[in-house]
Amino acid sequence: VFEGIADAIPDAPALAQGDRITTWGEMESRASRLSGAMLDAGLGIQARVAIDLRNCSEWMESFFGTLKGRQVPVSINYRYLDDELAFLLENSDSEALIFHASLGERVVRVAERIAGMKMLIQVDDIGGAPVPEGVLDYETLVSGHPSAERIERFADDIVMWYSGGTTGLPKGILIPIGRSAEMSGSQEGRLRTLGRFGDSLDSIPEDIAECAKVLWSERSRPVAVPAAPLMHSTAISYAGPAIFYCGGMVVTLGGKRFDAHELLRVIEEHRVSTIAIVGDAFAVPILRAFEERVAKGMPCDASSIKTVYSAGAVWSGGVKEQLFQHIPEALLVDNCGSSEGAWYGSSILRRGDSASSASFLPSPGVLVLGEDGLPMPPGTGQPGLLASLTMTKGYHKDSVKTAENFRFIGGEWYTTPGDLGILNEDGSLTLVGRGTSVINTGGEKVYPEEVDNVIKTMPEVDDCLAFGIPDDQYGQMVSAVVQLRSGTNLSAVSVTEWVRARLARYKAPRRVHFVDLVPRLPNGKPDYPGARRLLENSTPQA
Repeated sequence: VFEGIADAIPDAPALAQGDRITTWGEMESRASRLSGAMLDAGLGIQARVAIDLRNCSEWMESFFGTLKGRQVPVSINYRYLDDELAFLLENSDSEALIFHASLGERVVRVAERIAGMKMLIQVDDIGGAPVPEGVLDYETLVSGHPSAERIERFADDIVMWYSGGTTGLPKGILIPIGRSAEMSGSQEGRLRTLGRFGDSLDSIPEDIAECAKVLWSERSRPVAVPAAPLMHSTAISYAGPAIFYCGGMVVTLGGKRFDAHELLRVIEEHRVSTIAIVGDAFAVPILRAFEERVAKGMPCDASSIKTVYSAGAVWSGGVKEQLFQHIPEALLVDNCGSSEGAWYGSSILRRGDSASSASFLPSPGVLVLGEDGLPMPPGTGQPGLLASLTMTKGYHKDSVKTAENFRFIGGEWYTTPGDLGILNEDGSLTLVGRGTSVINTGGEKVYPEEVDNVIKTMPEVDDCLAFGIPDDQYGQMVSAVVQLRSGTNLSAVSVTEWVRARLARYKAPRRVHFVDLVPRLPNGKPDYPGARRLLENSTPQA
């Protein structure tokens, strides 16, 4: 598909970041050279290639280059520290690792622990960064290495996404390319998804390369910005179709952290049509940036925006309604699902519609299962386990969790990762929440026991419980109640900093409360409601 688009519109921009524009022809050439380098390093079919990059053009090139040789791209959370990164590399059986120079010290240190690692490739995001011994320079490879020959690819070629730890430690999820394309629908449906709602699509060919040629000639190609990290399925799932199926352009932001003002500048410069976000964690800063521009007398011209997609975290109704003041013609699409390939439903809003953060139109085939494991009829008012058709059949190297969260129903594979919902009489679906204790903060999943285990390594700590509490911007805030050993003292800041030094920053508790006794049930299991009450009735501690 990518090669066909590149042949059809080689001079059309495909990728943009800052002042750098990469055409389709250039992207094809660079990805082919990267593929050739990986093949020459001994990476065979189905070999895992870990991509440990922040959002950048090289992320997309690495993704395409990996697929070219029928290797498997593996998403890596660039925030992970040593042990977290080592777990993903070992669990995925990665043989190559593409990483940013700013992450290099950690990556090189961890890679020494990984048996079977054949290739380390550094992308210079610093400018003039030295290339460590035993590491290859990305730009040298994509500009000078011989290109790989084009080969036939197959529908069962896969990509590997890692969940954020919703069901415990992160789980590798294998997604077949063919099944993913099949579930994306027809070419007309894809274009309508990308904002061509009122347009006549009679002239649009079903063939993807021919479609790209027509859209390029009409100057109507989609332009997408994955505001959320590409390492998460949300960004690539909703920004990716612009480039995967339409020969459009993907624009990535340049900072290490999301900058809503940069996004607005990019919207104006590139006439962006689609944005992919993760709930209020992104929507609130975007709204504030719009408001600040208006207050300064420099409102952002965002009239090009056709669709804003969100998944992975709560997108509150009030924020949606306020966004319409700045993008009145846009469609706001709030999807609920999971990394396991589940898609429970969507809330699609136009200006003037009643906004909600929990009510969705169910996707085809969605079931709500009762305690007996059977589908519940609409209108019971009772929550049940959500089951969704899925592209995959389980987790990599985890048969126990696969048996728990995947099942065969009516001749189809369904995933049941633990979300609860109510199927209403009118056919709508109300999302109740996650049945497990996982914390969702800005779309990042945090497993409480992982945080507990780190806090408990502090010499002064006797017991603790980490959990999530509501947060206006991020959906949930990681919090903890901590029981100290007798005669010791700690500050809340010291607990937070201890966790930040050992886990990704977003896993560190932003609020800590010290208690005489951590609440637990008689069987020793956590009493999360009791812990939340203690925190809610307390005042913030330093």
